[in-house]
Amino acid sequence: MRQASVIRGAMLSNARQALNGDRVLPFYQPKLCLKTGKVGGFEALLRWRSPEGEIQSPGSIAAAFEDVELSTRITNRMLESIMRDCSRWKSKGVAYGRIAFNASAPDFRQGDFAERMLGYISAADLLPSRFELEVTESVFIGHNAERIVRMLGTLREGVTIALDDFGTGYASLTHLQQFPVDVLKIDRSFVSPIGSDACSGSAVVDAVLQMARSLGITTVAEGVETLQQAEYLRARGCDIGQGFLFGRPSGAGQLPDLCGRGGGLGSLSYLSVAAATG
Repeated sequence: MRQASVIRGAMLSNARQALNGDRVLPFYQPKLCLKTGKVGGFEALLRWRSPEGEIQSPGSIAAAFEDVELSTRITNRMLESIMRDCSRWKSKGVAYGRIAFNASAPDFRQGDFAERMLGYISAADLLPSRFELEVTESVFIGHNAERIVRMLGTLREGVTIALDDFGTGYASLTHLQQFPVDVLKIDRSFVSPIGSDACSGSAVVDAVLQMARSLGITTVAEGVETLQQAEYLRARGCDIGQGFLFGRPSGAGQLPDLCGRGGGLGSLSYLSVAAATG
């Protein structure tokens, strides 16, 4: 018990120091259209830099996301940084597509979250349609469903809404009926087994893809690491792939290398590699 308290205290301290030292920053991971092989956008993932300059994962400050004050500060800092990056890319003619951003449960405890997010977008003179908000099912549990629907409805005027880690939480199908969702992200735990001898995950993936198609919902597969997985997903109509096969998360300065300039997004090599090895 005492050790857990010490670890939590260290996480909170690290988060505060990172915020105060302007060391919270987004890294961007490409999301690839499996049909065309083109980069359709990126997910902005939270990273923070240690005092020694090492890039750290959000898991090392996980306790901060349970603290409403710290979580709100982190969200605001991420939104500020993302909008600044997007404005810079826009001024340089970088066609970055749509940027996905994660929201945590504490964000939705703040009644003004939707207005805050739209405010950051407007202040940067960017279009809401350039952004996608990813929410996990934990956001819906223990919260006022009517308020969540209202907040997501406000955002959905321009921002795409994605249900993250689909299939791993509680009452996924219920949430699809209750809440406005444009995108389903299939959790990596179902994608990883594809191609293995004991491929139990593929049946779940097939069912999710078929259901999403019937509902007119875009699908994203997370954790795609092999060509076999990418080809399996593409053959079954999955819209977008995300994972190490297409690129690891990287700093804002590296994103233009993955994108075309002045029109059209860049493409990654997966399709040409697949053709060469097929």
